[in-house]
Amino acid sequence: MATTVFCAGTLVATCSSASASPSAGPSAPAYTYARHYVNGEVSRYTYTENETGTDLTAVARLTSYVRRGIGGEQVKWVALDSNGQDLSAQARAFPPYDLSLDPNDPNGLALPNTQTAGQLQAPVDDQLTFYVSLSDDVGIENLHQPGQSYVDPTLLSGNFANSTTPVGQDLIQLTTTLTSLSARQATFTSSYQPPPQGGLQLSQPFMSSPVCGSTPNNFELVQAEGAEYVALWGCESFTVTTVVDRFSGQIVSVQMTNPLQLDGTLCQDEALTECTPIPPTTLQRTVQYFRD
Repeated sequence: MATTVFCAGTLVATCSSASASPSAGPSAPAYTYARHYVNGEVSRYTYTENETGTDLTAVARLTSYVRRGIGGEQVKWVALDSNGQDLSAQARAFPPYDLSLDPNDPNGLALPNTQTAGQLQAPVDDQLTFYVSLSDDVGIENLHQPGQSYVDPTLLSGNFANSTTPVGQDLIQLTTTLTSLSARQATFTSSYQPPPQGGLQLSQPFMSSPVCGSTPNNFELVQAEGAEYVALWGCESFTVTTVVDRFSGQIVSVQMTNPLQLDGTLCQDEALTECTPIPPTTLQRTVQYFRD
């Protein structure tokens, strides 16, 4: 039976952007990113996260498909470990979902329902970030020569709330650079930074004072801690370095650094009306995602 192959070179994603010109560089394209799907192809990826001494590892099985001319991948998480605790049953219970770089799939990069994700929340969110970083809607189709960059004029909003996190949101401006090309691989650097003009609607006025110099806050988290709620807010940035196979467009590996500088308070209610300040905190997340 013949193998079905589908090529997707553009993307309609949940975060859209207006077009803009890339930075100066040769006009003749040397390379343009595109994703080629092979029906039934199975890949395994390992995700690792370290956050201030907390280690988490997850494994995802991705199965490519071509359905009525639309290509994509079904994601199924099959293993999860948090600081030596085997949570694989939790990972396997999370429903499979689709990711697609197909321009004919309007929901190709929609975040799945993560209300029951638990410890799988970060792997699901970060994996989606890695895919958005490769999308035409954030300007990757403008990058043809090493050194070219594109600043996405549309701010990217994230929502990572779940059953124990009633509020989880950030707002980011993205600059993407084609950093290197080899015979078989292309490397992109995606820099997600707080928008200098701000724009994130925070839950309470006391969160509005900038935590990082004069840059408006772009991150907020409200998380249940027993009968109380911890609220954190401040500035978040992250840098994603993605290596892709030039011929298939498939991710080979990703490295991400994600520093956060936060103020916080401990509250008696979810509405954050009865609160006591807690010391400021600095977090550093380091993530790797690679094909096995």
